[in-house]
Amino acid sequence: MKAATVLLAAILGTASGSITFSDHIQDHMVMQRAPQKAAVHGMLVTGSGDDTVTVTAKVTGSSTYTVEGIVNEDEWVAYLKPSESGGNYTITVTCDGCSQGNNTISIHDVTFGDVWYCAGQSNMALPLIHTVSRNKSRDLIQSGKYSNIRIYSMASNMNPNISWTTLKNATNIPMKHSDNLFYSMSATCYYFAESLTDIMGAAAPPIGLIHTAFGGSKAEQWTSNSTSAKCTNVTLNGGSQKFFDERVKPFSKTTVKGFLWYQGENDMGELFGNSERSTGYACEVPNMIAEWRATLSKEPNTTSPEAPFGLVTLAPTGSEGHPDMGGMYAAQMGSYGNVPNAAMPNTFLAHAFDLGDPWSNTTCYHNGCCDNFTLPKCHGCEGFCDSCKETNFYMGAIHSRDKKPLGDRLAQAAYGSVYGGTVPVRGPVLSGCSLSNGKLTITFNKTLLGSQSVIVGDYQRDRNASMVQILTNSSLFCMQIDKDPPAPGEQSCRDDGEGNPFVVQLPKGEKGGGMESTDTWPMVNITSSGPNSVVADVSAYGDNVFAVRYAFFTSHMSCCSKNAPTSGPCPIASCPLKASGLGNLPANPFVAKIVNGKCECLPPQVCDE
Repeated sequence: MKAATVLLAAILGTASGSITFSDHIQDHMVMQRAPQKAAVHGMLVTGSGDDTVTVTAKVTGSSTYTVEGIVNEDEWVAYLKPSESGGNYTITVTCDGCSQGNNTISIHDVTFGDVWYCAGQSNMALPLIHTVSRNKSRDLIQSGKYSNIRIYSMASNMNPNISWTTLKNATNIPMKHSDNLFYSMSATCYYFAESLTDIMGAAAPPIGLIHTAFGGSKAEQWTSNSTSAKCTNVTLNGGSQKFFDERVKPFSKTTVKGFLWYQGENDMGELFGNSERSTGYACEVPNMIAEWRATLSKEPNTTSPEAPFGLVTLAPTGSEGHPDMGGMYAAQMGSYGNVPNAAMPNTFLAHAFDLGDPWSNTTCYHNGCCDNFTLPKCHGCEGFCDSCKETNFYMGAIHSRDKKPLGDRLAQAAYGSVYGGTVPVRGPVLSGCSLSNGKLTITFNKTLLGSQSVIVGDYQRDRNASMVQILTNSSLFCMQIDKDPPAPGEQSCRDDGEGNPFVVQLPKGEKGGGMESTDTWPMVNITSSGPNSVVADVSAYGDNVFAVRYAFFTSHMSCCSKNAPTSGPCPIASCPLKASGLGNLPANPFVAKIVNGKCECLPPQVCDE
């Protein structure tokens, strides 16, 4: 590669003091490639002098040019010209007029590529040490693969600080609790980059990962209070806005390709809400997305104002004890049943509702079986215990240890929606249904399926474990059930689908009849399927079919929830409704009322075919 020199002269105003880079402007970093422009930036420690300060940044590469920078009080920034992918650059910044401390600073081994910002809570933060594919990735890295990926991580309650580094270097740095530094990195964030590199092949650019997730965090902590206040029923307190200030705003001058977000478990107790009604989580996250984009795109031609934003639905173990996962899935898609949509433009989605930990049923663990297989209640626990010895849980099954399939889905969605790849980016999406003669025909959007067709995977038909449920009592339709009943013998709904709460009286001694009971929402078998539809047998329920839903998990429910506790692992991606294309992507979770024999989705979602 040819050598190059770039001179950046930044006229910053009057100040006196030393100059520093922002914390994440470091050796080995990846800066965003062309057509966007990246920046070097930092702080000036001012003194009492009134001399004009000039900052000159010399970038060693293949050419020389000069640009003027900007100063705002004690901050400085100099924007580079757009640079093509790759390269190995040194950037040296000299402050002419600083009278104290360091007047010259440098970063080395800088390259240009695509920068992705990863945030959320513990399932994004989960370190690689707690994932089953880590050793395979490590071995491939040490053999020379994935040399295009570099990582950076802010310290958190689950991850140490990781300065910008190549992967190979990270695998060789020992760590006390995670074997090596690489194993301390966010698994979801890393597997995304690994899988994106695989699917793009030789066209894969250098990829820089910025990881900032914090375990146990809530959406309102990642959003400014003024933005959160645009949504009703959002709880603000002293910790709100904390991570927006500490983990988003510091990157406001950093150009990124896009964002990845995996969060929601700690908002399971808040109102899921509805984006059209500007309530709850369904309103807050779309507004957060808009705020992040605006924060990082203030300077023209840096981060796009419509930068791609990838989201992950929660795994079935992410309920935090609350009874309704399905309502959260609807909220995570902005109440539209699919992304992108009017509330969440230029977004893509990877589902995790069918990617729970294969051994998420921890009965064997709680029965003490891993220390004594001879106990009668421990028959069949050997597989579970062996899996724990190989890869230990982090705080239990809420953190699935198999994050590689999730990385695959995120990467495929990004490749198809961001990089122009000809791959499916979603599974079947509900477009309507019809009820006639004991048969419920569920139809999926032909346009969104493209060349794919709907397939029905294996499931336990003798237990009706299709994950397709029908509502047999129209008065019990509820999008979010309260975890704690208001009084003994009562059950409370926070949202009847129109934003209204109600309470159900459960007579003493009555079996079933609650809003999440199998009497109210029985599962039904799928009897046939077509290119964009499936047919469910509802003949046993006569005229008592008032709604239909799929993968709307309630307490302790998953694609394998009807399996015996020790019958073996739940296969990854075992929910039955899928698409036939690459990855067999799962159908989006859905719910719709049935009125006059036709589906009616909750606005703003439309499913009237």
